[in-house]
Amino acid sequence: MRRAPRTAAAAALTGALLALAGCGVPTSGVIDAGTPAVGVPARITLYFVADGTLRPVPRRLPKGIGDPVEGAVRLLLAGPVGDEARKLTTALPALPGRAAVTVAEGTVTVRFPAGVERLDTTAMEQLTCTAVHALHWSGADASPSPGSGEPSPGLPHSVPPGADGGMSTAPPRQPGPQPHVSVRAVGEGWATARPDTVCPPG
Repeated sequence: MRRAPRTAAAAALTGALLALAGCGVPTSGVIDAGTPAVGVPARITLYFVADGTLRPVPRRLPKGIGDPVEGAVRLLLAGPVGDEARKLTTALPALPGRAAVTVAEGTVTVRFPAGVERLDTTAMEQLTCTAVHALHWSGADASPSPGSGEPSPGLPHSVPPGADGGMSTAPPRQPGPQPHVSVRAVGEGWATARPDTVCPPG
């Protein structure tokens, strides 16, 4: 006699599940949706080397880095990390100090500390493609002035910290073709530059 209530409850539960299935609503366990989205993390692309070919590697900018171009260059100069290091290499040298990155007049300039030799072709292509991708991503390319045919000075390209406590958030990208950009590397007693045309498409 005491089993009747349990049997009735079980029957009611079974009926409810069948009704849900009949309505096309699948049953499932508890789903943890996680924390709400508070912006798109800044995802940039670094270019390392495998078998003599440039290979794009997606990364996220660490918290506290507001300038995606400077942040991308800093990550590139630090070299491959983790699993990347087993497959990828870099032609860029280890630095005795910090490189300075500036953007103006459609040119990204990276000034290396004393003691760094002139970069070879592969190193320059890594640097160029990484900086150009970050600049295009930031939407801060130097666009031609109306009717002049010449690039205007680069716009400020700092990305304000997001509501997630410092993670950079993605600004809107500019539609249409991006203006050409060059990257200039400067060291003690040397300077060299490459156009963005040396980079793989995309």
